[in-house]
Amino acid sequence: MVASRESGQIIILSILAITVMMVIGAIVIDLGLWLSERRGAQTAADFSALGGAQDLLAGSDATQRGAAFDSAVDMAIANYVDPAAIDAAATSNCSSGNTCINVGTSDCHGEGDDNMPWVEAKIRRPGPALFTSAFGITGADVGAVARACVGSLLSSSDLAPYGIQTNFSDSTGPPENGAQCHNGTDDDGDGEEDDGCPLSDCMEPDPDDTTRTRPVYGAVCVLKTSGQGGVGGVRGQLTLTAGSTGCSGTSANDMRHNFHYGAGTYCEIGQEVNTGTGTINGLLQGLEDRLSEEGKCDEMFSTTRPDYDNFDEVFSIAGGASPVVPSNSAVFTLNPCHVTTGVDVPADGFYAGHSHTYVPRAVDLILVDEFEPGNQSQTVTITGFAAFYVIGCFRDNTSASTKAQVEADLTDFGSFLNRCEHVTGQYDVLGIFVKSLKPPEMVGDPDPNSPVSIVLVK
Repeated sequence: MVASRESGQIIILSILAITVMMVIGAIVIDLGLWLSERRGAQTAADFSALGGAQDLLAGSDATQRGAAFDSAVDMAIANYVDPAAIDAAATSNCSSGNTCINVGTSDCHGEGDDNMPWVEAKIRRPGPALFTSAFGITGADVGAVARACVGSLLSSSDLAPYGIQTNFSDSTGPPENGAQCHNGTDDDGDGEEDDGCPLSDCMEPDPDDTTRTRPVYGAVCVLKTSGQGGVGGVRGQLTLTAGSTGCSGTSANDMRHNFHYGAGTYCEIGQEVNTGTGTINGLLQGLEDRLSEEGKCDEMFSTTRPDYDNFDEVFSIAGGASPVVPSNSAVFTLNPCHVTTGVDVPADGFYAGHSHTYVPRAVDLILVDEFEPGNQSQTVTITGFAAFYVIGCFRDNTSASTKAQVEADLTDFGSFLNRCEHVTGQYDVLGIFVKSLKPPEMVGDPDPNSPVSIVLVK
């Protein structure tokens, strides 16, 4: 009798154990399905927000915000969101059970940023109850949220040691040309010293700050590296210490290395950086080293001139627009044709063990406030950063005419590309400022003096 009772108890306990295991198994299976749906919803939210943010790269007026909303909706639908379950107007307060998209122009991070536009996607997706429905669970409301903010870089790294001056004086009288622009006197008698100095034709007044200029994106620019035209002393070179965490290096010994690979130093807007002195040949040699390693972009995205990385081989337009030609309004992104030292190109022969990844014809320059004329050793303040596509090096007495020829047809200037081979101090560098999309580091409000970036906020 005792054995019979024990046997009955074991059967009851076994049934209970099996029941518990079945319940747990049902919950685990359905929970796994809900988590999978949640990941799918997050993917849809991320792509929807990022897709909409592409339309805010060029501005955030009503037209661009409308386009951003439409693009975000299209991307949500492409990621399997039912179009009938998406609210038709921009909102963050979704209708019951619906997905909704919103577009805003401030407080993207919720940390007091003033003008950073954003796109937010709230994706709702039902989680079905397969086995748990047997226990009265009808399902789960699975959803995810993503917000993509569009701003400008406040910091950057792997920069070329060349500064572009962005400060200037408004003209209040006849231009004080040539050396008179920097002699500290009121040559035209209008009450202002050193005013009326002509702007470089690749810089323009910054409409948001009348004391500064900004690059003319899409324009061919001459980087003065020669002494022609009275340009002497400091010619734009900066001393950035390779591999340092600050931006205040003073040594010019690695200038060739830093123009070749980009200095590994990390710089922020508002920091002071030191100028270089003496010959600028190190920059030209570094540029020659850099351009000698081009060809991967041509190999992967070949268009016209063989073995040279043409503009449309180096860049794409964010959002996939075409044709890919220099532009004052389009935002460009680098094509995935970077070279890596020790893999695609020889190892760093200057600093053993340093690893670098870069696109040879695309360099990042530093925008600074104002060089003090004749001062061989000074500091300048960083005001921004600018991507620059290098065309090549040209004699200082031909650089202006070459610039005009290139600008005559920006759809086809591959024949002008060169690799700055064996140039001297009588050469200038020609290139094109590019409004570029960069991976996020420190990002703040949109600024025409810096590359733009899209930051995904969960």
